[in-house]
Amino acid sequence: MTATTVVQVGVDHHRAPLLLLERLHGRLADDRLWWPSLDGLVRLVTCHRLELFLEGVSPVVAGEVFARWLHLTPEELDTVRPHLSLRTGAVAGRHVLRLAAGLESAVVGEDQILGQVRSAYRSASTAGEVGPLLHRLFHAAFRAGKRARAETDLGRGSHSLAGAGVAFLTRSLGGLTGRAVLVLGAGEMGSAAATRLHERQVGRLIVSSRNRERTSALASRVEAEALPWEWRRSALSQVEGVICATGAPEPVVSAAWLEEAAKLDGRTLAVVDLAVPRNVEPPTREIASLRLADVDVLSRDLAQDARRRSGAIQAAEQIVEEELQEWLAWTGARDGGARAVGEARCPRIVG
Repeated sequence: MTATTVVQVGVDHHRAPLLLLERLHGRLADDRLWWPSLDGLVRLVTCHRLELFLEGVSPVVAGEVFARWLHLTPEELDTVRPHLSLRTGAVAGRHVLRLAAGLESAVVGEDQILGQVRSAYRSASTAGEVGPLLHRLFHAAFRAGKRARAETDLGRGSHSLAGAGVAFLTRSLGGLTGRAVLVLGAGEMGSAAATRLHERQVGRLIVSSRNRERTSALASRVEAEALPWEWRRSALSQVEGVICATGAPEPVVSAAWLEEAAKLDGRTLAVVDLAVPRNVEPPTREIASLRLADVDVLSRDLAQDARRRSGAIQAAEQIVEEELQEWLAWTGARDGGARAVGEARCPRIVG
């Protein structure tokens, strides 16, 4: 392996249970992360993954950087290690391209991941942390993502978690006509959910978040009512559906609130939790009038749809391979023909 290879290390929904992903999201801090020998570093943080892409270090050092990023003690790292992925060279490059194309998402073909990959790259670029290999690789990933959506049917239909959440509400409530729905969160996911609900002509739409300006702006865009964040508990008694998508590190809707609201008028209350860590505290006992779905439930529901789109997936994978070969040709010319490929299990890391 050359000293200038790309290394990926991280956890995602394919290898790690939801509870572990929630716990690791809680370890993230705002402090900057750097290592003297690094030539490049990009952090990717989404609901379903925490990954680092590094340039100019060995896999062992990459693991050490990951542990430092999440402030993991040696004991904590031991519990995480079985769920870590570690890729180098062409395998790491292919992974970045597959991410941008939506092929690694919980909902295959979803749109948000391309923007998230782009945002991660821009943040690293602003901080002066992107080396030449990562710079070229991420631009190849952007091309792969755009081509996968433009040249195949991969991105058609409801292939985002927000869309899946709205579909769950529709099934659970027997349609959205005349229904009242509360959306908690005015960020990217909450806005996407509110927009889809508006397009489906939901009977009454209420939006709320901690940021009043963002809430007001979203309410104006989707013709909804803007609700003060402090009133969200009382709003549960006025709606039949809830979509929760905030960036809070802890539940913003308690199990007691759900039990209280679900007992009213003998109605069905459908609740979708799109957040990781989870924003909705699930009741400890089954409530007949409550329908609750989190990202795991929605991902399983959409697995069948992904299989139906197998032709589009194959076409997107071909696009990934084309862009990968172009990147590898460039790295080979840059390094005089030396090319590092392969994948390894995460070695034992000294925390």
